[in-house]
Amino acid sequence: MKRKPNLPWIAWICCLCVMLISMSLAAGIQTDFGRIEITTGALEADGGSITYKLYRPVSATADHPAPAVLLMHGYQNDKDTSAAYALELARRGIVALAIDSYGHGSTSTGMLARGYTHHKLPNWDKTVNGPDRYLLMMNFNTSDFYTNLADVPGDMLGDTSMGGREMYAYLGTLPFVDAENLGVTGHSMGTWSSWSVASSFPNHKAVVLQCGELFPKSYYDSDSIAFHNVLLLQARYDEFTCFLDYTKSVPDDLVNTELRYGEFANQSGPIEWDATYGSFADGTARRMELITNANHRLVTINSHAIATAMDWFFDAFGETAPIDSYNQTALLLETLQFVGLLAALASTLPLLLLLLKTKFFAPCAQKMPSRPETLLTRKKWWGAALTAILISGLSYPFLTQLGHGLVPLPENVFRMTIGDGVITWFVFLALVAFFMMRHWFKRGAGKRAGETLYDLGLATESEPNRLPWGVIGKSALLAVILVASVYAYAELFQRLFALDFRFVWPLLKPFTWERLLQFFLYLPFYLVFFLINGGAKLYGQLRQPECKRPAMTQLVWWLKGSLVMIGGLLLVCLMEYIPFFAGIGPGMDILFSSTFGGPFISFLIVIIPQFILFFFLSTYAFRKTGRVYVGSVMLALLATWAVTAGSSML
Repeated sequence: MKRKPNLPWIAWICCLCVMLISMSLAAGIQTDFGRIEITTGALEADGGSITYKLYRPVSATADHPAPAVLLMHGYQNDKDTSAAYALELARRGIVALAIDSYGHGSTSTGMLARGYTHHKLPNWDKTVNGPDRYLLMMNFNTSDFYTNLADVPGDMLGDTSMGGREMYAYLGTLPFVDAENLGVTGHSMGTWSSWSVASSFPNHKAVVLQCGELFPKSYYDSDSIAFHNVLLLQARYDEFTCFLDYTKSVPDDLVNTELRYGEFANQSGPIEWDATYGSFADGTARRMELITNANHRLVTINSHAIATAMDWFFDAFGETAPIDSYNQTALLLETLQFVGLLAALASTLPLLLLLLKTKFFAPCAQKMPSRPETLLTRKKWWGAALTAILISGLSYPFLTQLGHGLVPLPENVFRMTIGDGVITWFVFLALVAFFMMRHWFKRGAGKRAGETLYDLGLATESEPNRLPWGVIGKSALLAVILVASVYAYAELFQRLFALDFRFVWPLLKPFTWERLLQFFLYLPFYLVFFLINGGAKLYGQLRQPECKRPAMTQLVWWLKGSLVMIGGLLLVCLMEYIPFFAGIGPGMDILFSSTFGGPFISFLIVIIPQFILFFFLSTYAFRKTGRVYVGSVMLALLATWAVTAGSSML
């Protein structure tokens, strides 16, 4: 008799092969297949260490030193967010040093070391108060070289280069670096760091600002501080438009502001986009490049933006690039890392099936609840789904920003700034869902339909109203093993290739010890949310009838479940981007104020696809186990990992 192939084993091995191949190719591209040497390390600085990633073209030696550029990332990112620019610089023979700024990546110094004041630019006569983290967020545009303003730098304003000054000085000491040909670039928050670095080192040859802000010369001593050869890359659809001369307009009109044409370009009247003014020879070169097909975050991988930056640095260094500026491999690198992430997550599905076949984990699986009388009618399902979507979407901009800055959490304990905003929103949604579902279950339509805990995916068919604590424990352990396997892959590729699973944003990367402690602190909040909203409500109260084919059931349940869970975020996207694309301006700024735009709106580009991926896993886990525990715990572990390992720390 012919033996049937073990399909889960085959699928698991195929996932591992795809992951290994994609990450190995990514490693080859990162090193330009041997033409770039990648090293990582940490530089001890005041109060901690600053971690970095150095891209050295093998052509750069002590006998033939090369120009070099310091790269600084934006808020909620890390040194690998600078990878596209760093890689393309190194491919062209320029040494690139990408760093983890204060509070980001593996740098041990917290973000509060940047410091803050109680004043808010541009209305310096107005003061702001609140937790230290709120004052910090309100003062990202205040720099320590603004010596012409009252109370600046002041006792509370620290190093606004966020470690950049130490790393720029270190870069100039490397034997294979031409210390007379140094430049600096930064994205978003990193642009303020770039200004701060350039203010302290008059030998810099160029500054490239990726979605940055300008300020009047009256803020600082312009007689002694000069910024040389500055390029400003501006995304047309920038969610942080509030920082663009503090207007709510789309970027096209910025060429007409006196701050742009006068203070920046040193011209007497309006200037043009994509035109260079001044001279590279004396450091007065200025250019504003409009990146028409990108938003704030995507400028970090946009080919037009990268090409413009490459040309700018070579003009400033007085050298000729060996390859065309549009000859780029950076986007392929990002794509391969994303493929590696997909393969790693997909590998948990066949592994789940293999583990469920073991004697220990077999009790974690049962047939799914199937009583038709407990299912909502189509009309009632859509009513409940739309209610959840509206509550989620309308609360998101306000509660995330509230938790981000003003909820009085102890900042020496709860150190994840984005994490604070997320858990504030999650707790609110979980409480609303719990009490609405409790009423439905005990007094409403659920009671009339005879709903049980088994129908909600919480109990066994034999004891439908009793929580099976032994099964819950084994299910949680099973979820931990599945996620731990993904973590093991991430750790392996970090150690082998200095690469992690990401696309634009640091998604799943290895922990530092500090970040691991934060993971365990934030995990309970995520568990509550995903057990209630992404578990009992989604696969219990809103459970769908099965389709004729299992694959169709997976697809329909996944898409409808994702709609329920991220439909509110899609609503926020429509509110933000429809006015933007219509040429009016960012929706959140117009409808409410800039306070409710910015970080958490641009964060949607990450959280929406992240949730879509994760809910595919939880849908599959529910279908294979008949309970919500494995999928919900997996989601909580993955989502907490993404936030605590990759975002900023106070």
